[in-house]
Amino acid sequence: MTGALSGYVVIEVAGNVASAYCGALLAACGAEVIKIEPPVTGDPVRTLPPFAKVGAPPENGGMHLFLNANKQSVVLDIGANSGRQAAERLVAGADVLVEVGLEDREPLGQECPDLIRAILSWFGQTGPRRDWRATDAVIQSMTGFIYPIGPEVGPPVIPGGYQAQITAGVTAFIAIVTALIGRESGDAGCTIDQSVLEATLTYTEIGPVKHIYDGEKSVRKGVNRFRPTYPQTLYPCAEGTWLGVSTVTPLQWYAACDLIGVREFAYDPRLQTSENRNDNWREIDDVFVRQLAARRAEEWFHEGQARRLPFALIPTMEELSELDHFQAREVFGTYGLPDGGSFQAPVIPWKFAATPLRQGGTAPRLGADTRTILSGRLGMADPEIDALAASDLRGAA
Repeated sequence: MTGALSGYVVIEVAGNVASAYCGALLAACGAEVIKIEPPVTGDPVRTLPPFAKVGAPPENGGMHLFLNANKQSVVLDIGANSGRQAAERLVAGADVLVEVGLEDREPLGQECPDLIRAILSWFGQTGPRRDWRATDAVIQSMTGFIYPIGPEVGPPVIPGGYQAQITAGVTAFIAIVTALIGRESGDAGCTIDQSVLEATLTYTEIGPVKHIYDGEKSVRKGVNRFRPTYPQTLYPCAEGTWLGVSTVTPLQWYAACDLIGVREFAYDPRLQTSENRNDNWREIDDVFVRQLAARRAEEWFHEGQARRLPFALIPTMEELSELDHFQAREVFGTYGLPDGGSFQAPVIPWKFAATPLRQGGTAPRLGADTRTILSGRLGMADPEIDALAASDLRGAA
């Protein structure tokens, strides 16, 4: 299979979810991605849960298997002279370098004029916070993303997961492909300074702009209540099912009221605009909750779709992969464990007609490709590789 990026060589230095997801996108598009991992511990992503019941850590971590499928693993201690030299030689023969910003060493590949270097860090390579450490929750907090989420009188709710880093990985991938197009047109290489914070800020761009424009302060409205639209929330239905209800236009509001059986709401002068409905949300919810509880969410959903209403089903995690739409579009792929077994996870979210993506796959064991890569790409003999490995292990001890 020939991918859109077949023929390009990428060196990915072990770092975090952001850099690993960027590498995963490149690998899915057909690039050869060689991952440099430290000895003994390997990529920090290998330590992230969940862990399968088959095999043992660090080879059976779900995040590792998902993010590192279709890559090759080379063990090198970049902190040691011999490991750094070998890494620099690998980078010199590559098109792209993906690594995280580090305080304890200089980035690789600085003497390679045609190299596209993507450096992913929490706060970027400049500015007063360039050396700060962070997590996804810290980034989401600093961008204002989570402030509006949660009860009116309670603390904001952290959604969990790695949304901030995944966003930064996608953003870095876009920048890399843009730079590759430029290089094909005759440009030299470049360094991409990718901040996780700034990538995540794109989710909240309307908030700062709105405040500057009209001076309105951000106020937590309550669970699943966000101006300017209401209803834009979740309602419990029969048999423990849940329905997402959103009405943006006047026609959608009228159609929803007619469907749910509260036609009087459609013409109530207090409920004609989203702002009005936000102010009178309790009266709406009291009736909507009672009416929607009479039937299962699936029934409401299909009738709503027939009326062109943007209703949504709320599947459980167990139901997610079984949704007919996901199955028809092959949204989930199979990821294999090195010790046997497999699991389903979402594949890269693009569809290419002529250059299919690698869907699913297996991740390498730590250092599985060290000898092959060092001998094939750098011409190192077995004794030299053995000496380098021994040096790496001594340095890691």
